[in-house]
Amino acid sequence: MAKTIKFNLVCNETAIRNLEDLRNNFVIEDVLAYYNNKLLHRWLEVRGYLTELEKVSAITCEESVGIIKELIKIFDVVSDEKKVEESVYMLDYLQERRKLCSIYEEQNFKTKTIVDDYETGYRQLVDGILSNPDDVARIKANISKMAEDYKWVLEMNHRSLFYTLKEKSALAVMCLLMNEDLRKYYLPIETKSEDGSIVSDIDANADKAIMYQEICDMISNSAFRAALGDNLLSFAGETEGYWKDLEPKGKKYMITYIARGSFVRSAGVTGGDLSSVDVVNKFVIVDGIDYKSNSAQQVIRYMEV
Repeated sequence: MAKTIKFNLVCNETAIRNLEDLRNNFVIEDVLAYYNNKLLHRWLEVRGYLTELEKVSAITCEESVGIIKELIKIFDVVSDEKKVEESVYMLDYLQERRKLCSIYEEQNFKTKTIVDDYETGYRQLVDGILSNPDDVARIKANISKMAEDYKWVLEMNHRSLFYTLKEKSALAVMCLLMNEDLRKYYLPIETKSEDGSIVSDIDANADKAIMYQEICDMISNSAFRAALGDNLLSFAGETEGYWKDLEPKGKKYMITYIARGSFVRSAGVTGGDLSSVDVVNKFVIVDGIDYKSNSAQQVIRYMEV
């Protein structure tokens, strides 16, 4: 019977013989590479760390950040979560850039030219918004392109982007919140803890908390609402206890405000009632709008996504 050959991993330029070595020399780039090429799995197997192997093999996340967070938990590595995320995002961006550079080098392009083109492309999209602060179609298209083609830049630059747009275009700020891929940067993500309580990532992310509060303050300001022009739609009226078909199904809308005692839901969705508690400062997106109110003075405000 062939003898199992033990081997060492190398992290932080150090030979890794056991879990303690791994914890003390946990380098994100090295460990992520070993995970992706399955060498980590093999090392755990031949070293007899079967409990850890089972946990590593059970990881289902496909994104680098999620994978590293799981590995940090499994191997009990002391870390700063925010720094870990920043490191992984930077690593992903660099890997993406290397991939692009490799492709262009094969086609005899210069690496520096490609990197410059990549950064220039992103900058042109931002400048296009700043030059057309009231053109909702242009803004939405540029933001969509940024989210699709420049996600690595946005991971690191979403804070700067927010403050840049805030100074020049109220409409662009709202369009950021309409994009499903970008909402996570500016709006709270709530999860349920083991004891059943609701936990928001705002509590652990000061930068995000500040941006979110500024957004909430802006939308409550009449001057900000006026700056949105015809893009901010509204309705006030009593519906006599019935649902009013305010907007048809098939178009999405972001609700920015409803008053207490009023309700909104996606068009025709029975049981999907949302009160002001569910809507105000949540920027909920619905498919069409049904609206119910017992007061002619109560108003609903919303924007087409």
